[in-house]
Amino acid sequence: MSKTKNIIGKEILFSVLNSYSQVFFSTSKVLAAFLVLISFFDYGAGIGGLIAVAIANLLAHYLGYNAYFLKSGLYGFNSLLVGLGVGLIFQPSIELYGLIAITATTCFFLTIVFQGVLGKYGLPFLSIPFLVTIWIVSLSGGQLTALNISERGIYTYNELFGMGGHTMVGLYNWLEALVSSSFIRIYFYSLGAIFFQTGLLAGIIISIGLLIYSRITFVLSILGYAVSYLFYILVGIEFNSLSYTFIGFNYILTAVALGGYYLIPGRTSYAWIIILLPSVVLITISTQQFFMLFRISPYSLPFNMVVLMFLYALKLREKRPGGLLETPVQLGNPEKNLYLQSGNLKRFPARYPVAASLPFFGEWEVSQGHNGEHTHKGAWRNAWDFIITDKNGKQFKGSGDFSEDYFCFGKAITAPFDGTVVEVVNTIPDNTIGDVDTKNNWGNTVIIEHSYGIYSKLSHLKYHSIEVKEGDHIKQGHLLGKCGNSGRSPYPHLHFQFQPTPYIASPTLDYPLGHYLLKGEKYTFETFSFPQNGEVVANPVKNELLAKVLHFIPGQRISGEFKIESLKTGAILNEEKFNWKVNTDVFNSTYLESEEDGSLAYLFNNGNLHYFTNFTGKKGTPLYWFFLALFKVPLGFLPNSTIRDHVPVNMMFGGMLMILQDLIAPMYLFLKVDYSLEIKKAGDILSSGDVKMTSEITKRIAGREAGKYDSTTTIKENGVFEIEIRFNDLKIQMICRNE
Repeated sequence: MSKTKNIIGKEILFSVLNSYSQVFFSTSKVLAAFLVLISFFDYGAGIGGLIAVAIANLLAHYLGYNAYFLKSGLYGFNSLLVGLGVGLIFQPSIELYGLIAITATTCFFLTIVFQGVLGKYGLPFLSIPFLVTIWIVSLSGGQLTALNISERGIYTYNELFGMGGHTMVGLYNWLEALVSSSFIRIYFYSLGAIFFQTGLLAGIIISIGLLIYSRITFVLSILGYAVSYLFYILVGIEFNSLSYTFIGFNYILTAVALGGYYLIPGRTSYAWIIILLPSVVLITISTQQFFMLFRISPYSLPFNMVVLMFLYALKLREKRPGGLLETPVQLGNPEKNLYLQSGNLKRFPARYPVAASLPFFGEWEVSQGHNGEHTHKGAWRNAWDFIITDKNGKQFKGSGDFSEDYFCFGKAITAPFDGTVVEVVNTIPDNTIGDVDTKNNWGNTVIIEHSYGIYSKLSHLKYHSIEVKEGDHIKQGHLLGKCGNSGRSPYPHLHFQFQPTPYIASPTLDYPLGHYLLKGEKYTFETFSFPQNGEVVANPVKNELLAKVLHFIPGQRISGEFKIESLKTGAILNEEKFNWKVNTDVFNSTYLESEEDGSLAYLFNNGNLHYFTNFTGKKGTPLYWFFLALFKVPLGFLPNSTIRDHVPVNMMFGGMLMILQDLIAPMYLFLKVDYSLEIKKAGDILSSGDVKMTSEITKRIAGREAGKYDSTTTIKENGVFEIEIRFNDLKIQMICRNE
């Protein structure tokens, strides 16, 4: 029982701390400590905030609301802001803290309501619950006769002397003299105002906390403030008014929210900050004039209006440009969001919901790619023609006078992805070699709807060979028909394209294939890419052993032994046993969790590829090395095939290099971690036999090699992983087995 209470107490404590840092869209405990400290610069506000956030989180816990949102502080930060604001308005008293308890409860339920309403549209509730609650208190303040309006801030020196004597007064005077620039002073005032603090010191401490927590957030806070400052100067608005209205935090929060939290940080998100902030300025000024009639402040209304407006507008897009991406999974840190996304853009791009395979078996050659030499022009330029050639590059046997002489004629054509058949033409005779049918341009055709606005078309199929009909629901790999020579086709080949509409003559869609093997000296596994003219491509052949052992099921447990040995001396530097379990989080993401140290390795398996997507926890642990050794593994392949990728840089670098990279990451990544894996021939590739893989991870600084990790993994027929990793003078050995 006591253990359960300790766990609950720890969870409540974390939720309270995260409520502080969540004001800056963070769950950093370090940042939270800074914010708790400055909240007590005005003791009335500090006590009020602490009471309010504790009440909100206790309500969320005991009423049974989502544990993830509770722990992350999302249920508490609005009530925290209300407690800070109300605690600042009135003099401390029993009546005040009773009012704070009431307003914190009101704000909590408003949080739940707005979470439900805005969540239907995939939008955050931001600080709207705080706004509604603080306006209620402000408008009713004159009627609360049992409470006295606070006079704190009027006699600044007396209050400072009461807090810390001559030392505190001296520090205040020193800071006032040191920060003489009005531009810098108002920046610190604006930061402090987010937590209802009015002095320079609060803003300075918050800025230090932001810099420690996230270099990108720190830069964005300055960018948002500076752009607004320049707009004030440009249009002739008195900027110094911000020093006494303390409303400048709207610009900082807007920049942080859109530049690095809800959007992946980058040049494009930074550019949109510059575009949108003048709107925030105009809304700020106009709402100040309006709310002045009621003698209340608009507080964070301009920030809420612009952020919600922009995020909602983005959700109505039909296309998702690569430079302006919403954060798919929120990691609570702009750098982590950026580094994870920079690696995952190629691995499973959010703008490509359909991961199509090649629509045939075996090796085929691209006889005409996008923007082709003969056809594939204009609106129909994004298409492929495929043929089969022999080792001499010929596509037919004998004289090639008959369709049957061509290697591809009559070969099976399959569905590239799951979908519904929406159009079938099956009655066009095949041409004699060299002739074309210009009346029935596309010949025998199957069109499949895969997703909204994504259709595939397979044309020039063999006369009366099509096995499906309109309305059929089919799976990837389902037999459609046979390759033929119908329509505008002088020789047998398969025409394949993606298109945005379901019609025979639809224009093409510039859309990649999800995965395929590219033939060269070795087979290279390509993902979300476009086969080029003259390339020979093939579908991977699924290996049943890999598909089985890399299919991690929630509840599954893995155990093993881990050993680190010095290659120079042969000494054993570390030896331990480990236990992992497979779990899923609130987003239904699967991860491995170490029972010894709590580290997590997130993974994704789409039936064709196993990916590790993220790692959190202590580096150098057994789970960390397992994460790196099996970072990306194709479940289907051909012997001696290779796959390449990039590991997020924050997984492999640290220290001052990483701090420097953080500062300029949205503009340029000078750190890079290359990953390559080669699957060796072992046993029967289709079913039984051990599978042996070698991988190489190379750290690079400005293109130069800065370290290399070589890994060999053998997966036994009984599902046991044997892993060996070598780097510098160390050898790591692991054995992992399912329980």
